[in-house]
Amino acid sequence: MAAPDTDGFDIREYGATGDSDEPDTEAIQTALDECAESGGTVYVPSGTYVTGPLRVGDRTTLHLDAGATLQFVGDYEAFPTVESRWEGWNQYGFHPCLLVDDAENVSITGRGTIDGGGEYWWQFYDAPESEIPDGLQERLAEFEEKNEKQDDVSSFTHRPPLFQIYDSENVSVSGVTLENSPFWNTHVVYSENVTITDVNIANPADAPNGDGIDIDSSRYVRISDTYINAGDDAICIKSGKNAEGREVGEPASQITVTNCTVEAGHGGVVIGSEMSGDVRDVTVTNCTFTDTDRGVRIKTARDRGGVVEDLRFDNIVMRRIACPFTINGYYFMPLDSDAEPVDEGTPMVRNVSFTNITARQVETAGFFAGLPEQYFEGISFNDVRIDATRPLDATDLDPAMAYDYEQTHALFCKSIADISFTDVRIRTPGGPAMQFEETEDVTIDGLRVPDDQDAPVVSLTNVDRTRVRGCAPQPESEEPFLEASGPETREISLAGNHGSLADDVEIADDSDATLERS
Repeated sequence: MAAPDTDGFDIREYGATGDSDEPDTEAIQTALDECAESGGTVYVPSGTYVTGPLRVGDRTTLHLDAGATLQFVGDYEAFPTVESRWEGWNQYGFHPCLLVDDAENVSITGRGTIDGGGEYWWQFYDAPESEIPDGLQERLAEFEEKNEKQDDVSSFTHRPPLFQIYDSENVSVSGVTLENSPFWNTHVVYSENVTITDVNIANPADAPNGDGIDIDSSRYVRISDTYINAGDDAICIKSGKNAEGREVGEPASQITVTNCTVEAGHGGVVIGSEMSGDVRDVTVTNCTFTDTDRGVRIKTARDRGGVVEDLRFDNIVMRRIACPFTINGYYFMPLDSDAEPVDEGTPMVRNVSFTNITARQVETAGFFAGLPEQYFEGISFNDVRIDATRPLDATDLDPAMAYDYEQTHALFCKSIADISFTDVRIRTPGGPAMQFEETEDVTIDGLRVPDDQDAPVVSLTNVDRTRVRGCAPQPESEEPFLEASGPETREISLAGNHGSLADDVEIADDSDATLERS
């Protein structure tokens, strides 16, 4: 074996050819292993290098020149079994295509491409047993025997992620393209101080579980100036599932996403549904989401437990989205379920701020639903523009994947302790534009709707306290600006409004609400 030159570890010096269908796995892995012993740079020159799974070690920079491609083989036999975290559980499955494991001071750089060859793996997703090779069936049986947990998403073990950073520190990724992942594209798990910048991530729209970037029980993570076109959630933040996630207790925290462009996918930035180890201190700024199913999406359910808190979303533009804002405590659950006892499996979402956001050509203005046994709290909007006039059947999607909810264009809110809107504009094809149910405290300050917006603009059902300020009645409507109903609707306070808004409040006979004016 030839020794590397003084400038680093060139994989050609180790026998990689990049010009045949024969895998260059051994040559590339040998270069990576030797580099990890002393530190340095492994160079991948222009060319297509077919390879099996690779592992990057300490003090290593893996640099892909422009025109260089690491093309991972379509061969389940080439991928050994490893233990990792899959959809929130520590499970056994296929070795990731490119893995940084228990390493420090690692960089992936250059203008080359890392291609997971996902087409080979996607064919086995949801395939009947008769179409799955015997050898692959044996591997899946092996996983099933080793793994204690199974649920509706257990097909994840069929396929490896493209790029995983596992239990590592001080890792940076820049410049490269990561595409066609068999499972999730980029998975950061149990790691800290990770930077992803100026990266292109691309999976076809029909790639199953084709998430862009998953940040999983990791902290001090920065994502910037990155383009994502995903087959599932674009940027997703997770921290484990149910009892195991709470027992591991590793939150996802101190996460920044800025200057990113998301085109297509199930969500622009998504938190959950595996959030049992807590998610906190997340800032998302200066981003655009186009043609994603949802924009900012928080999803959880009973038995998850965990707390999602202190999130800031600022300076974001969204277009052609089913629902731009979703906080859902009923993920794959019926919305009208009765309250259950609060225990360690009861999730909480609190202190979420949306500021300086424009959402155009959306179907539903927003969906916010806590649980009847534990209201979510501290949701605020400031300087937000929503045009929810896109037809409800434009995408054939519901706002939040909660059962027994009839979709409308309105911003819908249920089981929230307190939610506020300051300088918000909403347009919907019909009324109401905002609908609140079983909510404790609603503050509306400076709400603007078009003059031809159908009234009522605001609908309250069993809302304890409502404060309305800086609003005006609809000049072209004989219907009330606000209608209130339900025996739990109590205090409605009007202050500093334009015109006699008190004359445009209608309180139903089933409510003993009091109307205060100042």
